[in-house]
Amino acid sequence: MLVGLIVLITAWEIYWTYHACWIASKLNEKRNFLFFLVFNLLGIPEIIYIRKKQKELRND
Repeated sequence: MLVGLIVLITAWEIYWTYHACWIASKLNEKRNFLFFLVFNLLGIPEIIYIRKKQKELRND
């Protein structure tokens, strides 16, 4: 049970970190990119960042 939970949390973190880093790199935001790579906070900052930057990404 514990191993399954760890795998689920790891997959969650990898997905959101990858997605946020992709957006940060497309918008040329190096500080945000490095922040997402260094700090693993269960995807919460990444989700907030993605929600805020969706409009900018669509306009490009």
